[in-house]
Amino acid sequence: MDTNTRSSLDQMEHAGYLPALRSIAQSACAPFWWHGLDKDNNYSIHHNGTVCFLQTNKRLIAVTARHVFDEYRKAKAEQPDIRCQFGCTTTEPEGRLIAESEYLDLVTFDVSEIVVASSGCFPHTPLVWPTEDVSSDNTLLYGGYPGSLRVEHELTADFPFQWFAWRPISVAPENIKLYIDVENFHQPLHGANVPNIELGGMSGGPVFRLISTPIERLELVGFIYESSPTLVFARPSHYITEYGEINENFV
Repeated sequence: MDTNTRSSLDQMEHAGYLPALRSIAQSACAPFWWHGLDKDNNYSIHHNGTVCFLQTNKRLIAVTARHVFDEYRKAKAEQPDIRCQFGCTTTEPEGRLIAESEYLDLVTFDVSEIVVASSGCFPHTPLVWPTEDVSSDNTLLYGGYPGSLRVEHELTADFPFQWFAWRPISVAPENIKLYIDVENFHQPLHGANVPNIELGGMSGGPVFRLISTPIERLELVGFIYESSPTLVFARPSHYITEYGEINENFV
């Protein structure tokens, strides 16, 4: 990343443009977390992922990675009294299940406006769903709630939102591959230090495309299902129907 680009990003952060984009992206997703007494009878937060809220023309749904939901179900089976939350609201996602795919690592839930609002979120409402497939020249914003940034209190927790923005390094019908260039990373107004490279907990997080015309906006195009310190993989939106069903056979 050259000096001019870094300077431009600093200016956009200072002017409030990047914070506005960050706020829009964050408002459409929440931590998916569960907590309760552990095997030693001590209260703890067991784990967390990220859940996205999506309003299609047909249904209000929540989307996350299936392995996050599996971790919750495993914990629930071992300790039935644990409690699950989408952001600030307590819920039982197993009772809201619409569809799940082990192959795609996706799961969808039926949610109400009350659940979304009490989670502290606003559902993303695209013009059409599924959205048009990503191209290699798109600028993408993607993020979630890494567990390594979680700050636990006695019965609550703070979940900082972490996000990145750049073009994809590859696009295929089955996934979007995103690269976190640690060596050339630039955090606006803070320089080259990556705030956190332990991204576990971002699974289920949104991938947005930045659209400039006719009105500048963000468009949800995928959902994170895997991450590492330098790579993020996401499933394209075309696998999820407007009713929240999962189409594994999309071509």
